[in-house]
Amino acid sequence: MQDTTINGFVNRSEAFSIATLIYARLRRVTGRVIDVTYLMQNQDYIEHVIDLALSANDSELQRQAERLRSLLVFDLEPDQIKIEKEIAETYESEVTEEEIYRAQVSHHYIGALR
Repeated sequence: MQDTTINGFVNRSEAFSIATLIYARLRRVTGRVIDVTYLMQNQDYIEHVIDLALSANDSELQRQAERLRSLLVFDLEPDQIKIEKEIAETYESEVTEEEIYRAQVSHHYIGALR
């Protein structure tokens, strides 16, 4: 078992297990489907899924949502989160339309050369 904090969870394998249980139960009870892989990566989506499970008025979903919430690590430094978002935005904004076009053009003519 992992005891480190990865992507906001104290225990990643247990969180994944609980998320899959929520997925199955939420699908049965409400017909809604969640993305468990994305849930493991995005803190905002975790909160959304927990709120969705709590609002379903199902005791099993509420129990699993509370279990998932108990595994969350809320002591992440806001400055660190802000820095990570700024880095992601920087990398996204550095790519220009011309660079995208150049990357795509080389693939356009492969079939024509044969």
